[in-house]
Amino acid sequence: MTIAFDVKGTLEGPKGKFVLGLLLKLQEMGHECVVWSGSYGYAVDCVAKYGLENVRAESKSDKWSRDEANFYDVAIEDDRGQTWLAAKKIVFVDELPNDPGGVNRLADMITDGELK
Repeated sequence: MTIAFDVKGTLEGPKGKFVLGLLLKLQEMGHECVVWSGSYGYAVDCVAKYGLENVRAESKSDKWSRDEANFYDVAIEDDRGQTWLAAKKIVFVDELPNDPGGVNRLADMITDGELK
C-alpha cells in the first residue's frame, strides 16, 4: 500500500508527533510512504528535517491524476478542502486519535482496509 502524508498542518501540525509515528509504523510494516505538499520544497525539507529514509518527497500537483489506478491508497491530510487529491481514501488529521497507542491501531486499520 502507498500512503501519502501532507506536511503543513499534518506532519508539521498539532498532531505532528502522532502522524510521524504513524508514518514510521506504516513504513516498518512494509508500506511505501510519501511526503507530499503543495510546495515540493516543503516536502523535501520535511523529509530532511525528520531524517526519513526511503521516503519520497513529492508535489501534490505533480501527482494529480484522473486515473484512479495512479492514486495513492491513502492520504493523511489536514485540509478538508483538498478533496481533489489523488488518493483512494483521505484520512483527515482531526479524525486521528490523540493517544500514542492509537498509532498501532490506526496502522492496522489502514493495512486491513478497515477505514470507512
